[in-house]
Amino acid sequence: MRKLVAKDLKIKFIETLNELNGFHYEQGNPFFITFRKNKYFVFIKNLSPAYFKNSPDVTRIQLPYSNHFLKIFKADIPFIILGYDVDTDTVVSWNPIKVKERLNAKSNVSLYSRSSLQENVNFNELKIGYLSNGERIIVFKRSNLIRFFDNVFDLFEENTTPKIKTTKQSKNLIEIEDKELLRIIRPLLKKNKVLQAVEETSAYYERKNINKTFRDWHNIVSKLYRNMNS
Repeated sequence: MRKLVAKDLKIKFIETLNELNGFHYEQGNPFFITFRKNKYFVFIKNLSPAYFKNSPDVTRIQLPYSNHFLKIFKADIPFIILGYDVDTDTVVSWNPIKVKERLNAKSNVSLYSRSSLQENVNFNELKIGYLSNGERIIVFKRSNLIRFFDNVFDLFEENTTPKIKTTKQSKNLIEIEDKELLRIIRPLLKKNKVLQAVEETSAYYERKNINKTFRDWHNIVSKLYRNMNS
């Protein structure tokens, strides 16, 4: 499995959530974020093979003993750990309550996943997986980070089937503010390729589970096009 250096790993996370108004983050890793007025500590690591001879499917991240975790352990703020699979652009997360209890319990705390889950998750899916010890993990594409944070505690509620909420953006999106998408479609609109920009917009938001009719997307993109040329 490929790995990203720590700086690029965090950039992947930030660029996905940075489209939201009110999203703020601090330096470092682990680091503090504010998301829809909620506060979290977040720690991101590359997933790696666990190298178990009889279980080649198992992947993991390892949490070293760290003084940074002492502050997090004492704070009344949820701690979200995310393992990233760069090959599939997929994220894995573990129960934040249980993880916090294990911080600094030993020199290295391992959190496990399965490559088969990481390879077979759909773009619009928050997949629930179970490890051999019954522990629940959540697997999803990086583009679904917003949905994950909107549902994180429901997803880890034991003995229940999570009722996943749609994002506020999916109901109320009337203009394009997503910086990543704007970098894609603005060059097209400068060349008067409005229909191609509409197709790119539709495909982009479909991956985020935001679905509108072609006419809706055409109206939104056309508004941006007019503003660019006014």
